[in-house]
Amino acid sequence: MEDPLNNCNAASRAAMTALSADRPCTDPKDDLFGHAPFARHLAKTIRCHRGGDGLVIALHGPWGSGKTTILNYVCHYLEAEKSDNADPPVVVHFNPWWFSGREDLAQTFLRQLQAALPAKNAKFKRLGELLGEYGEDIGRAVDLIGVTGGSGGMAGRILEWMFKRRPRDVPALKARIADELREAKVRILVIIDDIDRLDHDEVRQLFAVIKALADFPFVTYLLAFDREAAVQAIERDSGLPGARYLEKIIQVPFEIPLIDRSALQHALSARLDTVLGQHPGIALDRERWGEVYVFGIVPLIRVPRDVVRYINAISTTFPAVVDEVNPIDFFAIEAIRIFLPKLYDLIRSNESKVTGWGSSRRTNADSSLDAFRSAWDQSLPSEVRDDFRTAVYCLFPGIGGQSGDSKDVLPEWRRDRRICHPELFHIYFRLSLLPGAVSHGK
Repeated sequence: MEDPLNNCNAASRAAMTALSADRPCTDPKDDLFGHAPFARHLAKTIRCHRGGDGLVIALHGPWGSGKTTILNYVCHYLEAEKSDNADPPVVVHFNPWWFSGREDLAQTFLRQLQAALPAKNAKFKRLGELLGEYGEDIGRAVDLIGVTGGSGGMAGRILEWMFKRRPRDVPALKARIADELREAKVRILVIIDDIDRLDHDEVRQLFAVIKALADFPFVTYLLAFDREAAVQAIERDSGLPGARYLEKIIQVPFEIPLIDRSALQHALSARLDTVLGQHPGIALDRERWGEVYVFGIVPLIRVPRDVVRYINAISTTFPAVVDEVNPIDFFAIEAIRIFLPKLYDLIRSNESKVTGWGSSRRTNADSSLDAFRSAWDQSLPSEVRDDFRTAVYCLFPGIGGQSGDSKDVLPEWRRDRRICHPELFHIYFRLSLLPGAVSHGK
């Protein structure tokens, strides 16, 4: 008998093509989550900043909430909606996580800034030459400042040492670069994304670099990061109050607007339809599917990336066992595996408690079942606990006391390939049949 994992038919291959690379969107026309209007407003804020002073803007949002997509939309609007009397800013994308050498972060930043300047512009050419010639010295000074917190004490002694060593290198050069920027009067937008990917000490060093260079005239910094993660990173190694530290650097903070739940549900539903469309023979129990979907899947989808993660998972795993499992149960247990790993492990390691006919267990293991029920209840986040109880009881009627006293329910569960049947439980976790088992699809 063939193992379902080796039985990759045309439908299986088609489902694999539905995998998303989790790439951020670049064109506002493809906006599914209402990011475009906010990005347009942010682009207008950047475009309308007419003063000569530098500006630091922060875009705060949790992991997977669409920060990179919004940055892409901002760039789109800056280019597409440029006015007749003002050119769009020169955009410099700086990705600090590409560089592993922590000691040269500032140097790398200045080199990228130099490379992004249009060489045909004579004013920018002079500025680029300055950055190229002296970037190493300025970068070294900034890195040393970052290590010591950026002001007073040791930082002052380091700058004093460098000033004595090369009197014109650091303060004079920074002033010359500032003069060139004022004379050029061409705006530069520095976009720094993926700050969340950095180690704690790299996060703090990056903000030290920004703090030291933020006063360059006509330069706007647009930073995207999870505020709480950055605060914790700053406080972890330095002991500095992270929130106050960021307030001294960032002049204009923005929070990503909350995504409309209906937009997330629409995206999830559309992609689920795509997965199911690869298997036209599947018929869902609509009433039961509605209960599991509403109470067991939708509450776990918080940000756009959650949709991608979930659909990627079932697009990969479902084709291998499509003939062996109940699709409703499988989609639910996969959601638990991805978003509630503690509950998943608890279920997987307690087969005897969650499968089979409820009353036969209650006669000899009442207290054990109660303890298990309490354990999985506590494994749920408080904000989804009430709804998710309904979903878990729908998957495993025995632990909710819903299976009644009739053993007639076991053949029904077997026929419907339910996860709560003792003979089928393992398939949902092994993603294959046991050796010698007979496939339902044969």
